[in-house]
Amino acid sequence: MNANDVASEGLRLISRLAGAVVAVPVITGYVALGAAVAIGRSLLDTARQTWKWPPSLRGSQRYQEPHAPKAA
Repeated sequence: MNANDVASEGLRLISRLAGAVVAVPVITGYVALGAAVAIGRSLLDTARQTWKWPPSLRGSQRYQEPHAPKAA
């Protein structure tokens, strides 16, 4: 093994290390984005199901405007 082989091996090691350092944030970003999408869809689905659940609160007389009396 001569000096060129040692330098080549060191350069290869640095190259692999740099690739790993760059890959970690990219993979973490994709995982975080996927988690955010999953949580967002889950929250929207929960809100949609909750809105369907108590129909009596949305359409009850208590929350509607009072009607004006009819003129005779």
